[in-house]
Amino acid sequence: MFSIMMRCWHDSQTNSTRLRLVRTDTAEEIYPQNGSFLLRITVDEAAQVERCFIRHIASGQEVYVQSGPGLQAFIKSCLLADAE
Repeated sequence: MFSIMMRCWHDSQTNSTRLRLVRTDTAEEIYPQNGSFLLRITVDEAAQVERCFIRHIASGQEVYVQSGPGLQAFIKSCLLADAE
């Protein structure tokens, strides 16, 4: 199993968002490549399935993550400061 602990926070002194990644098995800090990602969530209400589409902008690589109800609420409540 490969697990990573991700910590993100807003640095008010620099008005920037900070990110720290640490491997849970070795406690080593991971330094990610520079990059931008598109995160899109869609809901198929008939099937009661939420899909999260992630695209790495520079390479065009894409992946889908599928979940039951709650994925969108989880992302909004845990990752977004101004969840609507």
